[in-house]
Amino acid sequence: MEKRLGILARKLWPEIAITGGLGYESHLFDVIGFLYTAPLVLVGLGWLLATTDLALVRAEWPILGFLLILLFVFEQLGFYFFVEIKPGTYSDWQASLTPIIIWSAALIFGPSSLWLAVFHSLVFYIRRWRKYPSIERRWNCARNFTFNLAEVLTSLIALAFYARWVGGTTPNSAFPLPDLTLGSVLPAFLSTIIWWLLPALIWLPFLIFFERFRKSPLTKDSRKAYNRSWASALGWPILAGPFAVLAAGLYVQNGIGGYLFFISSLLLASWMAHHLSQAVERSQQRSRELENLEQLGRRLLNEPPDASTLSDVLEEQISNMFPLGSILIRIERDPLLPSQTLLSHLAQGALVPIDRLPVSKRTWEWIKTTSTSHYFLPGKKLPWGENPTSDALLITPILDVDSTETIGGIILSQSWHAETIPNLLPAVQSLAAQIASALHRAKVYRIEQEMAVAAKIQDSFLPDGTPIIPGWQLSVTLEPARATSGDFYDFVHLPDGKLGILIADVADKGMGAALYMAASRTLIRTYAVEYDTQPELALGAANRRIMADSRSDLFVSVFYGILDLTAGTLTYCNAGHNPPYLVSAQNHNEIQKLTRTGIVLGVLEDATWEQRMIHLLSGDSLVLYTDGVTDAENGHGDFFGEHRLADTVLDHRECSTQEMQDALLSEIHKFVGDAPRFDDITLMIVKREN
Repeated sequence: MEKRLGILARKLWPEIAITGGLGYESHLFDVIGFLYTAPLVLVGLGWLLATTDLALVRAEWPILGFLLILLFVFEQLGFYFFVEIKPGTYSDWQASLTPIIIWSAALIFGPSSLWLAVFHSLVFYIRRWRKYPSIERRWNCARNFTFNLAEVLTSLIALAFYARWVGGTTPNSAFPLPDLTLGSVLPAFLSTIIWWLLPALIWLPFLIFFERFRKSPLTKDSRKAYNRSWASALGWPILAGPFAVLAAGLYVQNGIGGYLFFISSLLLASWMAHHLSQAVERSQQRSRELENLEQLGRRLLNEPPDASTLSDVLEEQISNMFPLGSILIRIERDPLLPSQTLLSHLAQGALVPIDRLPVSKRTWEWIKTTSTSHYFLPGKKLPWGENPTSDALLITPILDVDSTETIGGIILSQSWHAETIPNLLPAVQSLAAQIASALHRAKVYRIEQEMAVAAKIQDSFLPDGTPIIPGWQLSVTLEPARATSGDFYDFVHLPDGKLGILIADVADKGMGAALYMAASRTLIRTYAVEYDTQPELALGAANRRIMADSRSDLFVSVFYGILDLTAGTLTYCNAGHNPPYLVSAQNHNEIQKLTRTGIVLGVLEDATWEQRMIHLLSGDSLVLYTDGVTDAENGHGDFFGEHRLADTVLDHRECSTQEMQDALLSEIHKFVGDAPRFDDITLMIVKREN
């Protein structure tokens, strides 16, 4: 049977074949429901035509017209609620007080008044048909239309029962309801039960039939929720029926004035129920949104920081947040992530994938130009030049945390209850902010990973250790302010027992300085070996090569000297670097500064440097440093300065190089305290023992 029904449904609606699961069941329900009730509609309309009293209609048309207007007023004040059948699957029950108008009119004017229900349903569903041109919405509209019109037949049966009970000789002779005495009201109440029971009997076989073919089994709790939803929908008319009987009696006893007084109270109750249902729905939606956003935040904190599982987390946490909508989350412009769809979730029963229409390439191009959220109700013109959508659209850009540039967006498409989509704006904006935060976290993590790799590579350019040379002490340390450093040092073993010592500082921080440092260190080392006795030529050759190969505006200060380990002489050039201190062992208060002998490297291609020479006697120390030492700043904005450096060096002039280095670092750290570090600290200390 199911196979035959599926074949029949696909003949009438070929697109149904592309849906599956709950979507297929829902659409099959619409198609078969339409075919199931269409014959009942034809029979009911034929019977209604046969029993219509045209004379009554002509005589009472002002009141009948007024009642028709009331039907549309009560329709606008409809109320509803949502029932979660199972996670992510919702059923909505909608009702209004229109049955009171229809049934009270039937008890006053007889079968002819049922044309009110026909015209009301016809106008109502024509409007919905035109408003929502999507095929799935129209099939749902057709099914609801025929089920509603099938009640014309059940109402005629109930009225026939009433007429026979009260002894009417013709279909219209038993009306109106004579009064509100028990003898008059009892037949009306019994016919009202029939008026409610027959539509329920039409629905029940249909529902039971489809339960046999349900491929999505329900849990015990889901089954209870499902049954409550249908019990509410089928049981509502029996609650409205007695009020219809009362309204009909008031019309007979008090005329149109008494009827309208009673109806006005129902209008007030309907208005209150309408707004209460909206408030309840908004409250449920807010609770659902807050719960999902909170769970999403916790999950993102516990997930890997590289955003590798972001799509899976969004699928798990966000798919149930907007039960009536299809949602698409996409990244279009992110430096660390390719263009990709993070989430594409279709509303239950949707036929057209949301990553197609109405979300086109032009849609994303427009999203890239906006930094604010927008929503578009059905039929509204779309700013990117496409035809108006049949669904409500809510669009929120995802902004880069650092630059506030639009890097992606969230598109929420909602067919059912489209007018409620503005209420979803705060939740979608919060979702966009969480996604932006997760992407920023991934960006920071990836940069940190790259910087860590760069730091390891940079560290490999530094010497493996400090040379151990009889008669000499050497100590060196480099403390980068960031993962990578613009400072560097080197020891170059040269012929004839000489040692090249180098300390340098690139005038920048971060990755660019690290790359410039690597290139400069390699070039200086290369030319230091080539010009093993002439530091000025080594720096000149390195400078020309730097100027030829580099297009950056960086430069590097360098102190390079050739130490004759036997004679104790240091032949050096100072290319714009902080002057090293020569501390004399013979004169305890004397410090000689090895001042600059030329400009920094990387500024002028034809720059030259003067070569100078000093002698280190037994016990003399040479302290080389970068400006991260003297420019170290405390929380009050004071600098460590050259005088603190000199005092500390003099206080520890008789110590070993390691002890002097440790003392200097201790003084610097004590001075800086908790203030942030802005520059690299490099110290090199050379001391002659004999």
